[in-house]
Amino acid sequence: MVSASEPRLRRPSAWWLALAILTIVLAVATAVAALIVQRNATRPIGEGVVFVSDAELVDQIVAGAPDLDVGVRMARNELDVEAVSVVDSGGFVVSSTSDPLIGQLLSSDLLRSAVEKGRFSALASPIGQDIWLDGVLAWPVDTVLYQVVAPSEDGLHSLLIHYDVSSLLSRRTPPGSLQPETLELLAISVIFLLAAATILFGRGRAARRYHRLAIESEVLRKHSAELEASNLALEGARNSAEHALAMAEEKIRIRSEFVLMINHELRTPLTSVVTGADLLRTTEMSGKERDSLLESMIHDGKRLVEIVDQILAMARIENKGVSSELVDVPFETVCDIHSEVIAPPPAQCHGLDGWTVKTDPTALKLVLGSLVDNARTHGAENVSVVCSTEPRVDPTVEVGSRPDQAVFVSVIDDGPGIDPDFLPRVFEKFEKSGFSSGTGLGLYMVWMVVDSMMGSVAVASSESGTTFQIALPASTVRATAAMPK
Repeated sequence: MVSASEPRLRRPSAWWLALAILTIVLAVATAVAALIVQRNATRPIGEGVVFVSDAELVDQIVAGAPDLDVGVRMARNELDVEAVSVVDSGGFVVSSTSDPLIGQLLSSDLLRSAVEKGRFSALASPIGQDIWLDGVLAWPVDTVLYQVVAPSEDGLHSLLIHYDVSSLLSRRTPPGSLQPETLELLAISVIFLLAAATILFGRGRAARRYHRLAIESEVLRKHSAELEASNLALEGARNSAEHALAMAEEKIRIRSEFVLMINHELRTPLTSVVTGADLLRTTEMSGKERDSLLESMIHDGKRLVEIVDQILAMARIENKGVSSELVDVPFETVCDIHSEVIAPPPAQCHGLDGWTVKTDPTALKLVLGSLVDNARTHGAENVSVVCSTEPRVDPTVEVGSRPDQAVFVSVIDDGPGIDPDFLPRVFEKFEKSGFSSGTGLGLYMVWMVVDSMMGSVAVASSESGTTFQIALPASTVRATAAMPK
């Protein structure tokens, strides 16, 4: 598991990919703009574009000059043309960079018509006069030149511009090399592409690193989970080992106590029997003393037999379990068993008319007899048995499985009660309270026998007495079978 203090593994942001795409788009747009600029720069220039552009420039220069003569000369020096003239509304040249043209009427009807109407017109035709420039014959008569007439903005006169045909063709053809603007745009496009490549490369490295770290993180997470599972397994094994060790230590303790208890329980009556037999053999005594001694020996002998029987019964239970032959018997018959065990006084039965109990009468008699003997052994003067369809007490400890529909047989005594610290272990084998006599097997065997009859046994105790409550499966249908003998 990844702890909260570890840095979080972050996936490369999608914003970097969006920025790279935007940069590529800008690079493509800039490259397209460069192509458009280069195409426009290398596109052949139309004659009309040249004529209109030059006419506008001449008109601006002439309008800003002190007079027409200065204006036409300034315009001719500014432009790559053969001659610049100013024509009045009648078609006569009033000012020109070529003196022979001054006072001459335009030779072309098309040009004169354009001057009269204030329109733009161009014509390639032989000139009617020599064109002299600065006292030098530049173009003799009948030389074919382009003649362009353009109205001025003030509308007072028109402009006449002469072009050499070959010179005009050279101006129409643009340079074939890359334009500076094109180079600048291409450089910007390359910069954008490099930026996009850098972003994509960096993001690719980050994505590969993220993928590698994610794989390593997943491997570490699996190893962490495996280690955690191993730790849990080890913890479970340790707990199991500790529990097994505690159980083993408890068993050793119980066995040690059982050996000490058996040694004590067997030694006392055996000593009494051996001592009594020795006294009978070596000592002369009266008949009353002899009878008393024999009575004591017989009581101790029966006690030995009882202890041995309990040990053998416990061994049979642990080796083979307990089996009871359950039959349906009328509850009145069960009350007779109680009366045999507790008489006097007889057992008390409350609200049990018509009830049938599923039980083993012989085993039930042994259980009740054991509980009654246990009560009297531990100091009870009065012991009673009460049968009812409702529980008599709220038990502190209950073992076995209480039936859904049950009758309850309670053995109640007025003894000193059971120590509360010992009460939870009262049904465990070899467990005894304080220095009480017995093997600690009686209540354990009661539990085993009642459980074999599909019932439960519970106990509640106080300073005023103890109640053992047996729950047996029962029904309200009276049994027709007779109680087995």
